[in-house]
Amino acid sequence: MRVRGYAPATPCWTVLTSSDTASSVDFYGGLFGWTTAPADDGTTTFLRHDLAVAGLAAAPGRPSAWLTYVSTEDIEATAVLVGDAGGTVLLPPAQAGTRGRSALFADATGAVFGAWQRGTFAGAQVANESNTICWSEIVTADVPAAVSFYGKVFGWTERSGSADAHQEYHEWVATNRVVGGMSLMGEHYPPGTPAHWRTIVLVDDCAATAARAAELGGRLMAGPVDAGVGLAAFLLDPTGAALLAFELIPELRDAMG
Repeated sequence: MRVRGYAPATPCWTVLTSSDTASSVDFYGGLFGWTTAPADDGTTTFLRHDLAVAGLAAAPGRPSAWLTYVSTEDIEATAVLVGDAGGTVLLPPAQAGTRGRSALFADATGAVFGAWQRGTFAGAQVANESNTICWSEIVTADVPAAVSFYGKVFGWTERSGSADAHQEYHEWVATNRVVGGMSLMGEHYPPGTPAHWRTIVLVDDCAATAARAAELGGRLMAGPVDAGVGLAAFLLDPTGAALLAFELIPELRDAMG
């Protein structure tokens, strides 16, 4: 689905910070058919059918990770709210070429995320279709702290969401729109796993995607498993960045158009 803009307080962009960008380009090109183009802020843009689907930034010597960015109309004000709500400013607001302004934060539970104030670039230009990002969610052991934090920073409220009956799940709501999710980090996570934002890519065949990821040098951590509204496979790419491949049940896929 073509996306032309984002309302404030909406996840709008996702960037892979990679310890080996060449490996990342090969992996995601082989897995999802993504191509690349340079951006004027020194990063790389992953493209699907010539539309921006995600970003890629070099992070030599650091663990690779996918980062979710939330749209804001005033990134300096957002940084102040983060601190007031018990979060941490990791990288203060800075210019990202002509594309906009960005900042990096940790929320009150330790999960790292970014904020994006648009310039010439609003965020992902295509989403919610095969081989594009369809969802972002926080995974945390402290749901009340996350609810308080994101409520203060972005005005989000939470409600019970649809997922596996064996797993607690919540949805983030902003001005009557569901904009993301939150999953409770249960006992099945390894001890010491930090709170984090998870990136989810919509696929046509979860099992085939998991098998292809392994062929390309990635690892299947779990799945495919029934997540109530579809099948999910938890993957690590060759640089160690985690993502989730998701095959939506046909009824919901048809409803998306």
